Amino acid sequence: MSRYALATALLLGLMMQDAAALEDPMRPPGNAATPSSSRSVTRFVLSSTLIARERRSAVINGRSVGVGETVDGARVIEILPAQVRLQHQGRQLTLQLLPVAVKKPVSAE
Repeated sequence: MSRYALATALLLGLMMQDAAALEDPMRPPGNAATPSSSRSVTRFVLSSTLIARERRSAVINGRSVGVGETVDGARVIEILPAQVRLQHQGRQLTLQLLPVAVKKPVSAE
């Protein structure tokens, strides 16, 4: 019986090792795993924006920031209702929110 248990444990270990390399098909877009290359790539994910009379803020990479603040080495230049402009490593980047899809009811005729 100990040979059976050892063989089962070995087989499960091999299966779990292969499963760790698989990507999650249910992962939302924009949350991809970090590339395994030697060069580090900074990803910016815009989750939401807030436009009020007194202030403008955005949630980027899970952190609330305002105009002039920095997030992961990028300075926030402008916050608009559906997008944010950043300055990162001498380049300007524009982050956009996904459009809101509104379902319309089908008329019963």
